[in-house]
Amino acid sequence: MNEKEDYFRIHRNGQIHTLSDRIPFRWKELLLFSSASILFLIFWLSWFAAIYVAILTTIVYVFYRFAAWIYYLEIQIDVRNGKITKLKKLLNKVQKVELITDKFNPNRFEYIELSRSGKTKYLLNYRTHKNNELLILKNKRDKEIVENYIKEHIGSQIN
Repeated sequence: MNEKEDYFRIHRNGQIHTLSDRIPFRWKELLLFSSASILFLIFWLSWFAAIYVAILTTIVYVFYRFAAWIYYLEIQIDVRNGKITKLKKLLNKVQKVELITDKFNPNRFEYIELSRSGKTKYLLNYRTHKNNELLILKNKRDKEIVENYIKEHIGSQIN
């Protein structure tokens, strides 16, 4: 099962379930963003200034999306061995490996509500002897997607 969102992915490879926060790099989105910014800025600025500002914002946006695409985090849940591993990757190469637990229990996941700037986000947390902050979910729908996936697909394989 692949649940696709803008900022996280859930997929399964055999007995290993992976949650990844790798943001895809989409050229269509980049072109749409830059063309919309040019049209919007033409009304506020002159042609020359609008093109100049649009080029600068496009360059900054490309760097941001490229950085989010090459440096990302993966949480791997190995159902067979009962391990949760947190991998920090740079260009698909593992930079840091952190073993969260080797005795996986799906009931130890928590969803902590965070309210900042008038928006409610949820922090996916796994409790062992310490709090392991895994992923920030942007809205309640995404929280429910992850929560249901863990209960239905991962929890059913453990029990």
